[in-house]
Amino acid sequence: MKAAIFRGGDIVVDSLPEPVPARGQVLVKTLACGICGSDLHAAKHAHRMVAVTKRIPGRVPMDLSRDVVFGHEFCCEIIDYGSGCERRVPVGHRVIGLPFMAGPEGMVLLGYSNVFNGAFAEQMILQESATFPVPDHVPTDVAALAEPLAVAVHAVAASTPGPDCAFVVYGCGPVGLFVIARLRYLGLGPILAVDPDAARRRFAEALGADVVTAPSPEHVGAWWDKQGAPLGVSDAAAARAAGVARRRPIIFECVGKPGLLKSIAEEAPAGAAMVVVGLCMSPDIIEPSYLIQKQIAMRFVFAYDAAEFAEAARMLGKDPARLAPLVTGHETLERVSSTFDLLERGGSQAKILIRPT
Repeated sequence: MKAAIFRGGDIVVDSLPEPVPARGQVLVKTLACGICGSDLHAAKHAHRMVAVTKRIPGRVPMDLSRDVVFGHEFCCEIIDYGSGCERRVPVGHRVIGLPFMAGPEGMVLLGYSNVFNGAFAEQMILQESATFPVPDHVPTDVAALAEPLAVAVHAVAASTPGPDCAFVVYGCGPVGLFVIARLRYLGLGPILAVDPDAARRRFAEALGADVVTAPSPEHVGAWWDKQGAPLGVSDAAAARAAGVARRRPIIFECVGKPGLLKSIAEEAPAGAAMVVVGLCMSPDIIEPSYLIQKQIAMRFVFAYDAAEFAEAARMLGKDPARLAPLVTGHETLERVSSTFDLLERGGSQAKILIRPT
């Protein structure tokens, strides 16, 4: 079968043996797979990613001397089953699934494994128990958004939101846009979206952001003032003493660049909660004494659980057209490398899908 392979630091198109499903596994044909920001980080910072993974108990790092096939945001069609499967979904029907597999060394993440290839290939293996059928009314492109949407479902839940909150989302790439969509789906707001790209700000507005702005400490600070959540500690105390109605400030960092946590903290109201979703691959500096005095909480989130993935699938099924515009392009396996280069340069793309066949 044909695959886009991360080999020796480059992405090359080559042939691999067709995978064979073992017990409890299902063989699928890849229909569409999104390019994740984590894929871009893995291609550019592979050695750094492996070094960090080795320090985390229970994680199995990639062996960069061997082939890796990226791709974990997928919608597939069932080709065949291994032994011991329940066969809940008929052959020829579409599925999505959690990109986790029980391998010989432990649990691995599809797309970052040397044993199981990811979805930038014509075929792949999934754990049958981790698959979900795709309803007929959900287009393949939309179904492939379930995995990144699950990241947003997890991030929003981690923020412990409520009707008394106000939200700022920094970064309107796919994850930030999915966070906005999730907040609106839950009936939460108001929402301010911050991004330097005008097209991405328009996406944010379409998905439910009440206000959008290019990065601007003045604009952000003024918006927080309107929510009764001033930036200064003494101002916040005075507002409380005066009985000013105050919304609980929640901030999502969905960019992942060095220095951003520090700058966001400076733009954050006293007592804000920051949920860090963006994957920064470089060491960063924060100022504990500053965060302490402003009583800012930080929570770093990663991935999701099976229930959150299922919730993302349900959300897509209720209104598939809602998120369909976020698919801004399609490419083939031969174009994976050049598409990575395009996305690394930034710009107005939301989600580009790879169609292997």
